[in-house]
Amino acid sequence: MKAESILRRHICPLLFSLVCVLIALLPESFITKLQYQRIHITDGELWRLFSAHLTHLGWGHLIMNLAGFWLILALFPKTQPPLRCMILLVLLILGTSIGLWLFSPEVTWYRGLSGVLHGLLCWGALKQLREQPGVSFFILTFVVIKLIWEQWQGPLPGSESLAAGSVIVDAHLYGAVTGVILWSLGSVVLKLVVEETR
Repeated sequence: MKAESILRRHICPLLFSLVCVLIALLPESFITKLQYQRIHITDGELWRLFSAHLTHLGWGHLIMNLAGFWLILALFPKTQPPLRCMILLVLLILGTSIGLWLFSPEVTWYRGLSGVLHGLLCWGALKQLREQPGVSFFILTFVVIKLIWEQWQGPLPGSESLAAGSVIVDAHLYGAVTGVILWSLGSVVLKLVVEETR
């Protein structure tokens, strides 16, 4: 595969990762203006619903999230085409934020990509379930068990020390649910298109 083709295929994750890194270089006072903060969103600062997922608690948190992001892309190449990748990221970001807003009013602030990663993982596993049933089923089972544990017991042991701060497990749940919804909607649309062309 030519270098130009590789770059074009990975332009979405490269740009997304670059934006996250550039934001991490900003002063803390500016990053705070980008994080999810319920009271400020209520006052009309709606950009926080999107920008919160591009901010992180520190370099360790950022590196951990970006490593997970690229690992998911490697596991599930169907997430990689640029337009699909961008649409997925935007919808997963919005779905996670809307979930936090509607169902977790106790969450006053949030930073990070983990909710989006859970959604991307679920979407990718479901999308490639036929081609990679073993891997996909294992990942989906792991995610479901993890989400149940987090809702019952809280963050996985050690996850908060790795993130260097609080882990908002509800974001994981809303991201995963958004991923499943997006896959379901995509499957329905594809089925309708196939039936129309028969």
